[in-house]
Amino acid sequence: MSIHFCAQAFLPVEKAWEAVEAALKENPNNAGNSFSNPLSPAGGITPAAALATPTPDAPLAIGLYVRKMWLPGRTLRCYFMGGSPFVQSKIRQYAVVWEQYANIHFSFVDDNTAEIRINFDQNVGSWSYLGTDALLRPAGQATMNFGWFNDNTDDDEFSRTVVHEFGHALGCIHEHQQPNANIQWNRPVVYDAYRISQGWTRAQVDAQVFNQYTAADVTASALDNLSIMEYAIPAEFTLNGWSAPTNTHLSQTDVTFIATMYPGVNVSPLDTGVFNSMSVRPWNTPTSDNRGTIKFTGAPLPAVPQILLGLNWFDMGHGLNFRIRSLVEQVTTASCTINLQSWADTVNYSSGVSWLKLPANNQDFQGGTFDTTDPSRTTALGQVTHKINFAHAYASPPTVVVFLTSVDTERGRNTRAKVYATDVQTDGFNVHVDSTSDTLLWNAGIAWFAYPTNKKGITSGTCSTSDVRSWEQATQLVNSKPVTFPDQTFDKAPRVFMAVNQLDIGYQTNARIHLSSSNVTKTGMEWHIDAWGDTKMYLAGVSWIAC
Repeated sequence: MSIHFCAQAFLPVEKAWEAVEAALKENPNNAGNSFSNPLSPAGGITPAAALATPTPDAPLAIGLYVRKMWLPGRTLRCYFMGGSPFVQSKIRQYAVVWEQYANIHFSFVDDNTAEIRINFDQNVGSWSYLGTDALLRPAGQATMNFGWFNDNTDDDEFSRTVVHEFGHALGCIHEHQQPNANIQWNRPVVYDAYRISQGWTRAQVDAQVFNQYTAADVTASALDNLSIMEYAIPAEFTLNGWSAPTNTHLSQTDVTFIATMYPGVNVSPLDTGVFNSMSVRPWNTPTSDNRGTIKFTGAPLPAVPQILLGLNWFDMGHGLNFRIRSLVEQVTTASCTINLQSWADTVNYSSGVSWLKLPANNQDFQGGTFDTTDPSRTTALGQVTHKINFAHAYASPPTVVVFLTSVDTERGRNTRAKVYATDVQTDGFNVHVDSTSDTLLWNAGIAWFAYPTNKKGITSGTCSTSDVRSWEQATQLVNSKPVTFPDQTFDKAPRVFMAVNQLDIGYQTNARIHLSSSNVTKTGMEWHIDAWGDTKMYLAGVSWIAC
């Protein structure tokens, strides 16, 4: 073959958790990934060696596969470590193609501390590190390389390779390594072709062509053979004649995906995001307090907003009380400080929340909290009902969404809790906190959110593992289902808030859960309720808000 192919570069395995921390510090929403989304692992090996991906231990896998996207709106500095003026001009020309569809910007500077450092070593081909992994490259070393450009290179080749490599720099992997690619490779032919044309070893072909970022029993979006992130694949490379052309421009799928990963300025009065303890420490150094600050996007608000939290992730040690609470410790017009707190002997390996920002003094969007804590109570909870009164009455009964903010259950029994709303009227509603079977639920905290029913620009609902499987299938840890939004609700893809409203998690192993959404468009999304390792997730229910 005469065409050149790029290689995806990986950090050393020992940098794995530094990469996770860097990704979450740069963009807390990197923790919001579903198991079905294609991702690069945090560790691997450098481009000079055989390019193979690591196989992390099952309990670690969820941490290793966070997204690598930069913070939307970020200006990434790019520094040339060589190259002729003509070649540099062509790289500038085609790199900014991504800016047309993503809320991200490139600034080419004469500064070797830039986030993206571009080399032109003709001996190692073209490659790039994935998104925020570039932050862990040693100072002065390249994060991207173009291995065959010169002043005679044609525009199609500049477009094909530059847009592709900058796609990697934005966090996109090779399209044929999607979890659902299922390409029927003719492996002997492919090994031979890449050995002759690229000088790649079998290990390099495995890493760059055959390896997939898989999640058992998960269906991701359809493989796009027109993606700029796809190699040219001739029909003889596959057993069934499937092929991909030489792509030189972004496909419609590329455009939709990158716009979702790097959304523009939010015009909704509501905003949402996630915070995870792994943005402030590694999972294997558990602490009682996990405090971090979320900076709001855009200009400072005219008044301090209200922040609601809901649990969306945890990995809690077994054999001890399950204790987790999420606290909003400080809110300003520009940021909020969140603490994910456990206490006594509980081991909080990692935990996370979704946050929902409400505008101050808004009568359409109202929210609050309720906690069952009572220092004088000496018995566990059974069923609790509490009346919530709205600060401002609605013209008609609103939609009310409730979710868990804290849970405290006794060791040696499943963690079970359920929160829900009933009797919604114009002036308020009843919130319920229930425990079942032999669970000893000492305390639970809830948050609630209300909005006018059928209001444009917002919708909500609930979902559960029981929608896709039975209670007995507790070892089916990856669960998902599509949701269709009501017609004409959104003009563009919304942001999605997800938080737990019901739990039944086994006590004999760590309690783990991770909520996320994927394939979000203006017409619908896919929800994901996942666990990992040896967790027994009998049931998990979720409240979601798209806004």
